[in-house]
Amino acid sequence: MKTPYNLIFRPDELLCDEFTRNLPEWCYFQMPFAEHCHHYGLDGMEILSQRRSHQPFYIDLFEIKTDKPIPIRFSIPKRQLFLYFMLEGGFSLTTDGDRPITRTRPNTFALLYYSSGSYQVRARAGHHSSLWIGIDPQWMKNISAGFQNIQSVLEKLKDGRSYLAMYPCRMDRKVQRWLYRVYSYSKNNIGALDGNLRKYISYVLGYYDKALETQTHDLAYQTKTYLDEHYQDSDLSSKFLASRFHVTEPTLRHQFRRAYGSTPHEYYSRLRITHAIALMECNSLSIKDVYPMVGYRDERSFRYALNRFLKKGVRLNFNIKLK
Repeated sequence: MKTPYNLIFRPDELLCDEFTRNLPEWCYFQMPFAEHCHHYGLDGMEILSQRRSHQPFYIDLFEIKTDKPIPIRFSIPKRQLFLYFMLEGGFSLTTDGDRPITRTRPNTFALLYYSSGSYQVRARAGHHSSLWIGIDPQWMKNISAGFQNIQSVLEKLKDGRSYLAMYPCRMDRKVQRWLYRVYSYSKNNIGALDGNLRKYISYVLGYYDKALETQTHDLAYQTKTYLDEHYQDSDLSSKFLASRFHVTEPTLRHQFRRAYGSTPHEYYSRLRITHAIALMECNSLSIKDVYPMVGYRDERSFRYALNRFLKKGVRLNFNIKLK
């Protein structure tokens, strides 16, 4: 299986870019059957990627050690489904235009779909360890026939969406044991690796399929799914969302922030603004043209939200009309 993603660095960013056999001392996890160990060094950040391509999978034990938050850009050459496990720490995943996709939390796993394009991962200062398994779409199609909940989610991909972050599930001891047997398999038993990977990844997917039955009871996930579909509605507000999901506003804010690192209002405001910026950049539209298209009732509110977004300095190269 070909490499499903490529990290993107500017030439002046990289202080180190090498394949190595000696893992750095800060590396917490080891994948004995890795074909390559790629070490990247940046100012204030180190990245270690232990990789193996083994059809129908691409396995990457990916660790980051960073002194400060630094966005890492990556590209997806063609549509790809990942099964990820957050072993330690957490990431915020966004589009290249900083539109939020999801936030990964420690000791959780989920399926994540990307279409071809450019994206970003952001990590806070600290140590972050994760295992990413790229899955061949045909293999997934073949084995998911018995997984009704996964199959129903995969059906959503036929509408041409750019990405889909599925329900994050906590890893219990059973999943942790299966996972350990995936990434710690001895290189001395490489002949049995194929069956081992298919067996335990299938176990994890079966477990995940059952976990998807409970997603309708997860308030934060319900809210995020609703906002992903309805962020352009002008009736959206914290009060409206609390009423729709039959909870108090503080409860909704607390659970959503705990899961995704922002309030519902911050989340859908960012969806609106990044969509508006894309419309202005790609279609040469003005603010007056765009603000009602993304859910704002008046131009003043839109300008306020846009200025707040731009002041954060997330991206400074917008080619938009502010008049």
